[in-house]
Parts: sequence; C-alpha cells; structure tokens
Amino acid sequence: MVIPLTAEYELDLIGLEKLINHLIDGGCSGLFPLGTTGGGPFFSLDRQVEINRAVCRLTAGRLPVLTGITSASPEESLRLGKAAREAGSTAVVAAPPCYLKLNDSELVDFYTMLTREIGLPVFIYNMPGLTKINLKPELIQKLAQIPGISGYKDSSSDMKALHQVLLALKNKADFPIFVGPETLMAECVIFGGAGGVNAGANLYPKIYVNCYREMRRGNLTAMMHWQEKIDTIQQIYRVYQSSNRVAMGLKTALKLKGICGNTMLPPLCQSTAEEEQKVAEIMQLVEAD
Repeated sequence: MVIPLTAEYELDLIGLEKLINHLIDGGCSGLFPLGTTGGGPFFSLDRQVEINRAVCRLTAGRLPVLTGITSASPEESLRLGKAAREAGSTAVVAAPPCYLKLNDSELVDFYTMLTREIGLPVFIYNMPGLTKINLKPELIQKLAQIPGISGYKDSSSDMKALHQVLLALKNKADFPIFVGPETLMAECVIFGGAGGVNAGANLYPKIYVNCYREMRRGNLTAMMHWQEKIDTIQQIYRVYQSSNRVAMGLKTALKLKGICGNTMLPPLCQSTAEEEQKVAEIMQLVEAD
C-alpha cells in the first residue's frame, strides 16, 4: 500500500479509507501497509504505529492485514511487531535489519526472536536492493522450518533462486510464497507460488487480480492480455527519477483518479505538472479497451 499524506505531511485518513475500499472492491486478498512502496522505514516509529492502527481500524476485518516491521534496529522491529499485534494485524512482514550485514546464523536468530516475542505469524521479506542482504534459497528453506515463520515474499527479481525455493517447499502447504516484482507474478504462480504483492494494485487492483486468476485457471491467452496491461503500468514508474519513483507514480495516478493526494514525505521530491501529464497519458493507454 502507498500511504496517503495531507499537504502538511500528516496521515490522510480520508484518502486512506478511499484507498482501502478501492483495494477491497478490486478483489485484493490482503493489505500490506508499511512495505517498500509505503515507505515504512522512512517514517518515524510513532508514525508507523499510527499508520498501521488506522489501516487495521478502517479495514475492520474485511481483509487480512500483513504489516511491515522492517528496521535497521531489531529492537524497533520488535516494538513495531508488538504494536501491530495490539492493533489487530493478521501477521507481520520483516526484511532483515538494513544496516549491519548479518550472517546466516544471525538471521536465523533474528527471525526466531521475532516469532518468539511478537506472537503473530511472521513473513520473511527478501529485498536485497535495499537491505544489502540477499536471503539465499538454502536459508529460506531453513527459516521455513521455524514455528511461526508463515510465508515468504521475494523481491530479489532472481527467478532462478525463487524457482529453487518453490521446488524445495512445494509440499509445505502452510507456507505461501509471493513475488514482489509485479511483472513476475504470473511466472511465480505457474511454478506453484501463492501470488504477488504488487505495488501497481494500489492503482488497478482488478488488472492484477484478473491476471492472477487467469494464470490459476491456466488460461494463458487471457493472462497475457492482463500481463500486457501490467507491462504498460511500469511506464508510470519510469516517469520519475526519484529513489521512490514507484510510490510517486502511483500516488500521482491515484490523485488523478480522485482517491488520494500525491504528497511525498520530504526530502523526497514532489511531482511536477509535466510529470502528472505524462502519467495521465500512460493511464489512458492502460485503460483503453
């Protein structure tokens, strides 16, 4: 989920409620606040707690809420996890601490600590582009055996490694495996994955849901129609040069749809009128036929 903000950089509760209803109406199976697109670790600890409480309250049990608790500090991840449990989250999602480069033994200890202390299902999040730690397939297999570790999201874009994980854990029905890069969702599903955690679904949830469903049905022709739409959505992100260009593009498009504003938390850049026009033109391509 993107996180709507007011012009004063406060949480936009009206926009957040519209976004949640938009995602639910679009057929999404769950909500993931405070992940990468939502800029979780970019917010203060108190602001992250506030955001998650609002998401849980506004969702009101209509969908599972899987809350991001990634931090450079394991202590803060624990605090965020416990606050998520109190707010009513269904599970938490944790990438490795994103400053010191932990070894495999330390990573096992880290995830074991989360499951022991938080009291919610824990999903592993592999995001090596930001954490600088790439969780290898052998380690994922080991982590999957820890009681309380309940699933995996891979955002490494390394499909060879993901195939290894999918093959090794194909008989572990209680361990869903998701892919982050949205253009790889269909491929993940065809190899036995549970689906995708797709940023673009903030904007066009039905496109991603339809692509997923057609892949599940084995209808490749219909799936390719939706896959082409997903490929076009990628152009929205390329309008921007910011490190958080995905969120910038999606927020601008959501503004054009009347769902929420496109304010970014400083020092991230704000969108220009020229960029908004480019996004609008790409949206017309996506929405054609």
